[in-house]
Amino acid sequence: MSHDVSVESDGTVTIILAGELDIHTVPALEAALAPTLTGNTERVVVDAGALEFADSSAIAMFVRWANHAGHIEIRDPQAHLRRRLVEMGLADRLQIGPDSELVPPGPA
Repeated sequence: MSHDVSVESDGTVTIILAGELDIHTVPALEAALAPTLTGNTERVVVDAGALEFADSSAIAMFVRWANHAGHIEIRDPQAHLRRRLVEMGLADRLQIGPDSELVPPGPA
């Protein structure tokens, strides 16, 4: 699991994730990003294009981030993550981008 974070001049926090995000890596990532993702964060963009795997703890973390930010976008998720977000009814809360074209739920 690796990540890169940038904060834009408008306050948007962009997080680029790569590798596997699961119950073993989520706590370290949350701890590393805690100083950046404050109560004042209004927009979070998660670039998930290089994220090979994300389990339910990763999705729960995204929801926690959404609860603290006014807007969150999960950009370019792999098909399995995109499908899981849709199946869980989170596609609106965790906006899937950039084109927001959702893949209908299918077999896992």
